Amino acid sequence: MAHHGGIGPEGPGETVTRRGISRLQTFSALRHRNYRYHWTAFSFSSAAGWVQQATLALLVWEMTDGSPFWVGTVLGVRALPILLIGPLAGVAVDRLDRKKLLIATQVFLATIALLFAIGVQLGEVNKFYALLFSFLLGVDLAINQPVRQALVANVVPREDLPNAIALENTIGTLIRAIAPILGLQLITPFGFAGNFYIQAAAYLAVVPIVIPMRTPYREDVTEGATVAGQLMEGFRYIRSDTVLLLLIVLIIIPSVFVHSTQNLLVIFAGDILEGDEKLVLGLLYLSMGIGSLIAIFTFASLSNFQRKGLVNTSSILLVTILLIFFGLSSNLALSVVLIGFLGLFNMSFHIANSSLVQTRIPDALRGRITSIYLIDHGAIPLGSILLGLLAEPEVLGARYAVAVAGLTALAATAFIALHWRELWRLR
Repeated sequence: MAHHGGIGPEGPGETVTRRGISRLQTFSALRHRNYRYHWTAFSFSSAAGWVQQATLALLVWEMTDGSPFWVGTVLGVRALPILLIGPLAGVAVDRLDRKKLLIATQVFLATIALLFAIGVQLGEVNKFYALLFSFLLGVDLAINQPVRQALVANVVPREDLPNAIALENTIGTLIRAIAPILGLQLITPFGFAGNFYIQAAAYLAVVPIVIPMRTPYREDVTEGATVAGQLMEGFRYIRSDTVLLLLIVLIIIPSVFVHSTQNLLVIFAGDILEGDEKLVLGLLYLSMGIGSLIAIFTFASLSNFQRKGLVNTSSILLVTILLIFFGLSSNLALSVVLIGFLGLFNMSFHIANSSLVQTRIPDALRGRITSIYLIDHGAIPLGSILLGLLAEPEVLGARYAVAVAGLTALAATAFIALHWRELWRLR
């Protein structure tokens, strides 16, 4: 039985919107009404997630009398379901109506956030409840993330997909910078429970936004195959496409070796770089954020740029090289500049890589392959643990641990880039 995700054109009024926005290539994907629904829904969900993460970290910190182990464990456990059930979640994304699945995941997120808020307000929550709450969030996000990413390709035509991905990265980066600070400020007037109530409301707000959204660019899917058969179909497709496999491997490398180094920035700010600890840490995050935003707006403005392979491969090589130099630097000004360029090329790599993957895979397999692609999220905590061990003063120390991580990532990336030259020519 063929399943259709939506109907024809986007409806009356779209011509006017397109005429008004088409000259601004930076926002070209927003001329599609269904993408505007998706983009707005993602904004609410992302804001809720980052407010919750900052609030939960501080709550656990206070409940455990300042235990870094428990804070790291509670925040890190949410990545475990991505590794455990991510590929199975991808099967559901391909078998079921993606919009309905997104609504279901948002309702579940709102429900557990509401229950946790009530528990916090009643004083019944301890670190083990926080651990369970974080794990359940991870289970839901293991489904929510692939369905959300798959839907991007269903609400815009292929030529606007790179711009749509860039715009989602834009709002995601801005929210990641603002929402945690706002969340921490809200604790004073509303308390910890108030923040979780706000989170539940933001998750639930996604539902009425998504209901009118249609998916006119979803292709037909074939139903009837077993879950196990469909799961293996996704893995076989990746194995049969060497380039796709390499793109997925490349996205895992920075998750293990690069992203985990952000957890050590506080050590650089406090012990390695001269200046006030909070000011230095703020400068490092600000510089990285500015670099990321420059990349995002650049690629959003380029719209459907043709040299994605060149950007993908050269950017990840530059990221690993910059990471080495950042690790070895003890000069504040140089470190701020290096991490700014690192943010720029890291975001460039992610936009190009995601665009290449999403335009390469058939829509019938999009959920399964996207869920496998997102396994890199589950690798970040593993990299953090490894890097944390290497950063101990009696082992390598933070500077040399970051430099070694950069060297390892550079070796792996250079090997792939030199042996599979076709990666440079992808469009």
